[in-house]
Amino acid sequence: SAQLPVALMNTPVSPRRRKAFITAIIALAALAGLAAGGWYWWQGRWYETTSNAYFTGNLVEVSAQIGGTVVWIGPEQNQAVVAGDELLRLADGDERQALALHEQELALAVQAVLVLQAQVNRLESEERLRAITHKLAGEEFQRRARLHGNNMVSDEELDTARTRQQETRVMLETARLALQEARVRAGSADITLHPQVMAAAARLRSSYRQWRKTRVIAPVSGAIARRRVQAGQRIQAGAPLFSIAERDSAWVEANFKETQLRHLRPGQPVTLSSDLYGDEVTFAGRVHSIGTGTGAVFSLLPPQNATGNWIKIVQRVPVRIALEDGYDEEHPLPFGASLEVRVDTHDRSGPALASQQPVPAVADINLYDFQEEGADELVARVIEAARRQLDIQQ
Repeated sequence: SAQLPVALMNTPVSPRRRKAFITAIIALAALAGLAAGGWYWWQGRWYETTSNAYFTGNLVEVSAQIGGTVVWIGPEQNQAVVAGDELLRLADGDERQALALHEQELALAVQAVLVLQAQVNRLESEERLRAITHKLAGEEFQRRARLHGNNMVSDEELDTARTRQQETRVMLETARLALQEARVRAGSADITLHPQVMAAAARLRSSYRQWRKTRVIAPVSGAIARRRVQAGQRIQAGAPLFSIAERDSAWVEANFKETQLRHLRPGQPVTLSSDLYGDEVTFAGRVHSIGTGTGAVFSLLPPQNATGNWIKIVQRVPVRIALEDGYDEEHPLPFGASLEVRVDTHDRSGPALASQQPVPAVADINLYDFQEEGADELVARVIEAARRQLDIQQ
């Protein structure tokens, strides 16, 4: 019984059985090949896939417009923020002092112009008085000239009347010149249009904006990806303080081989899955645009293919994929998360590597207009206070 297995092993296989076994193997291989070919013809050739894809978006670097000492910090790391939220405050003692100084300069300018306008009113009254005096002197000269013709007035009295008329004319011309000069200095009736007041108001607005710059706000909505500042720290203008991950504009950067780009077109549907959630959660997207250069072209040290030692390497081209439903709050993805990308290329219409159509603006941030808010009201209050103070003094 111990020798039975050896005997069985030494039993020769019949040629018919061997032929049947080989035929079965060939048939199975043929069926597998047909199945693979059928799958490729009906499914595989219509899709392009890659695992070299990452979730990314705009990382907005936030910095202060002026230097100073940090006295207050709002958000923490990874905290969500909304565009316009206050992130940081700087000590504003110097800015407040400059603001108060320019308020006083504006008040002095307003009072100086009001004095000029009052001088214009006085000179107008004086000019009218001189005109009446000159008119009376002329009438008196004419009357004495008629009497002189009748030998009723002496030559001396006529000369005196003529001299008086000439003196009043000179005084009238002097008053008119003084009035004209005063009107030039006083400007228009609207005090806010006077050059001195406008210059002082501009300096006040500038110092007001400088004071408002002690507040740093979030220019976009997103999450604080990185915070580089601490309370009490002395910072310089332009130094990066926060990095905000702008989730609303997030996209997927998929790096396809150049051999996979033949049938890719902007607008084709894309199915995405992540390593974080697995195949249970998928994301829908669309091909947004295809890169105009390979990753090697934009590397720090681009390859020099003209050298003698050249090795051909299949290049990869970045393809931007837009998320159809935007950022998924229920299944959030961190920037840099790996993704599996599957592009449906059934619709191959349109040119390959189509350029993105121009748009009016990629980004338009007007949140910094808050630095101007309240400046005009402050200028108006200072002007009105200066008016009232001068009225009280008078």
